[in-house]
Amino acid sequence: MAAMPTVGDSIVSARLLVVQSKRLMLSSMQRRFRLRGEDSMKKRTDRYRDEADRANRSYRSAVLNWGRATSPEFRLVAYGSLVDLAETLVGELRDTIGGLQPPDQLELATEVEVLERFIAQWRSGARPSAVAAVA
Repeated sequence: MAAMPTVGDSIVSARLLVVQSKRLMLSSMQRRFRLRGEDSMKKRTDRYRDEADRANRSYRSAVLNWGRATSPEFRLVAYGSLVDLAETLVGELRDTIGGLQPPDQLELATEVEVLERFIAQWRSGARPSAVAAVA
């Protein structure tokens, strides 16, 4: 017998449905914009894109706060959040390189390169999980 869904499961499912709806509306609007190319449709497409992005952030937050750590979606969202944070921090580190003394510049540039390799590995490591979670 299957376990009853928890409140957290319901919250995550609801947020996922909102994301899917927003993406469908965005896809439809993008297709209409490509066919007609009207300025008003471009504005609506941009608005739908913003709404879909906002809904996706809300879904990811719900997964991390309410989702089960054993679920495939939790792993995907957790890895994605780690990658996003790592990319932000690498960008901030890269911005500080120019203000350092040459030996420190070399050291920080090397560290940034290593972090970028880790990020690439994390991205490739999360892809198989995405396929499994969708299947």
